[in-house]
Amino acid sequence: MTESIALLGYGRFGRALSGLLVEAGVPHRVHDPRQESVPQELRVGSLAEAVSGAGLVVLAMPVGAMRAVLQELRPHLTPEQTVMDVGSVKVRPVQVMASVLGRDIPWVGTHPLFGPASLARGDRPRRTVVCPNELHPDAVRKARELFERLGCEVSEMTPDEHDTLMARTHVLTFFLAHGLMRAETGKGLPFAPPSFQPLARLVEYASTEVPHLLGVVQSENPYGRDARVGLMDALMRLHLELEAAKASEELAAPESLPTPPGLTEIRERIDAVDHELVQLLERRARLVQEAARVKAESGLPFPDAAREASLLKLRRQWASEQKVDADAVEDVFRAVLRFSRRASRD
Repeated sequence: MTESIALLGYGRFGRALSGLLVEAGVPHRVHDPRQESVPQELRVGSLAEAVSGAGLVVLAMPVGAMRAVLQELRPHLTPEQTVMDVGSVKVRPVQVMASVLGRDIPWVGTHPLFGPASLARGDRPRRTVVCPNELHPDAVRKARELFERLGCEVSEMTPDEHDTLMARTHVLTFFLAHGLMRAETGKGLPFAPPSFQPLARLVEYASTEVPHLLGVVQSENPYGRDARVGLMDALMRLHLELEAAKASEELAAPESLPTPPGLTEIRERIDAVDHELVQLLERRARLVQEAARVKAESGLPFPDAAREASLLKLRRQWASEQKVDADAVEDVFRAVLRFSRRASRD
């Protein structure tokens, strides 16, 4: 591949990617007015100058900045060029590229699963995820060829599959690492057993990573909150199980208490309501499956982060009107959304 690359962004990852491009002999130009460290031989002064004649345009910038940059870039792009992002989430960047570039300008979402630290350590294998794109299959091919030239193993994964996986790995790693650091885990210990070493590495990871990455990783992944809540729920259940086991050891088993009058009937009514809820969940899952099919036929994103945010806002409003805890109701509907997403994949 001899196409020139326009690298838009020279932050921590942009700088690392530029170094790989130099090592691989891939010609490229860099535009990032906020970074004075861009080498003079690579620096260009404007977006238009950066993309002029470039076969591949790489967006190495925060996800929140992509839409504005793409809208400014759009008049300078041609159908012969390919736009590619390298963000650590994929649902939102793909939605942004699809809405701004559509069918006219080829685009593809990618996530290089490495960074400056892993490159410095020489970690192998070097992996990259590329998202399939039925609108622009040639863009997928170009992205794959670039990363293979940079020594990467390339896998294809839909944006939804990618972000779901990252929520259970990337998101939780950052969450645990910073939680352990704030709890001062291991601080001041004279020694640590081998079993503690993985935790120590997590604490070191949190302390050496750029602080803002915690918020970025947590906020941009649409499944991040669900993953955190699921982990906290599991930890709380484990905590309660351990407390219950401790209590059972300390106290003799109490005699069976008599059931108060009317309690059996109330429990039966609760069971009946729960049975209705399960039936409603099944109906909702079928509707979500139907919506997913219609969206797939129309080329629309699934899930739709904006739609889910609007849905949760409306459910909170309903909760307030019924004088029910809105935070608790939101937690319930986030669980319902997780259930519906799993059902849509079955």
